Amino acid sequence: MEATVIRVGNSLGFSVPERIINDYNIKVGTKIEMDFKQNGYVTLREKSKVREGWANAFALYAQAGEDTPLLPDFLDTETNTFL
Repeated sequence: MEATVIRVGNSLGFSVPERIINDYNIKVGTKIEMDFKQNGYVTLREKSKVREGWANAFALYAQAGEDTPLLPDFLDTETNTFL
């Protein structure tokens, strides 16, 4: 695939061909991570969403009984009533 770099305000950009947009379901606003390799290759990938999969992981912990709090719901350092 070949693309021409264009000026976009103070930045530079390039067009993504429609075939790639359709194949990878790219939308306006999709966050992309770029990785520049020393051999001149650039890898583009969709940026993972923050805490993606955490809800499922915590549900598995709960099922396994691994969700016991390590600290009480309150911390009172003056009276140390939790000790």
